[in-house]
Amino acid sequence: MDFTLLPTAETDRTYLARLNFLTDVFGQEDKEVSPGFDEDYDYYVRDWEPQDGGFIAWEGNIPAGGVWLNWGNEDRHGFGYVSADIPELALAVEPRYRGQGVGTRLLAAAAELAQKLGCPGVSLSVNTDNERAHRLYLHLGFQPVSSSEDHIVFFLPGPTS
Repeated sequence: MDFTLLPTAETDRTYLARLNFLTDVFGQEDKEVSPGFDEDYDYYVRDWEPQDGGFIAWEGNIPAGGVWLNWGNEDRHGFGYVSADIPELALAVEPRYRGQGVGTRLLAAAAELAQKLGCPGVSLSVNTDNERAHRLYLHLGFQPVSSSEDHIVFFLPGPTS
């Protein structure tokens, strides 16, 4: 399929909310959200600003998924925080587009954007139960850098790191 990646804008915030929901339920829309969903929403969606960066993948007029950069600090950050100069990526692909390269293209675009911004790399967090995502991130060169009871933090160094 032919997908077009467009930079995120303020008008995409509602769609980012949907994608944030999909990340929480691993794309299983009938699954209950996690107990900390509202707090996570505040960080990953409400606090996000268009200038933080991101991309939405489109197949024609249908959104297929998206990735957006989150800039945390020691006091306020998401699950995949590594340091203030490394953006944490949030990523989700609509279930009907899984396995078609959308996630790979979105991750590549986000890593390229971070590199242009002078970042040493990008990070992300994945739930330990999300084996599909684990395999993708390792295949793309992400390295596990820390873990907790239910999440693993991955880091993808930039080409000059």
